[in-house]
Amino acid sequence: MTEALYVYDGDCLLCSRFVRFLIKRDPAGRLKLATAQSEAGRTIYLAEGFDPDLMETAILRIGQRTWTHLDLFTEGLAMCGGVWKLARVLHILPRGLADWLYRRIANNRKRFNRSACPMPTPEMRARLID
Repeated sequence: MTEALYVYDGDCLLCSRFVRFLIKRDPAGRLKLATAQSEAGRTIYLAEGFDPDLMETAILRIGQRTWTHLDLFTEGLAMCGGVWKLARVLHILPRGLADWLYRRIANNRKRFNRSACPMPTPEMRARLID
């Protein structure tokens, strides 16, 4: 895997758990992180045409390619290799349905675990670029 950058909502427990999942499957440390709240994360959001204050999607960059919405989830899983590459089957969903599904989860993500604070693990902190 070439180096990858994942920009996510650092205040979201669901987002942080997905990042932890990815890190566990990347022992080589190729996945770098930035929170959307950081200066680097905000810069990337703006460069990709998104408002960092709206947090409508996370962003995954691998090499010269960028994924957002449901595609970033499937490509993030595919990065893990093995059986996780099967997540790419979700690319067969019509774009409208895929975007609707992603938005439903993204718009309700903070309801899943309201009482927990998504503190970054030492492994996450070591990969943060900003």
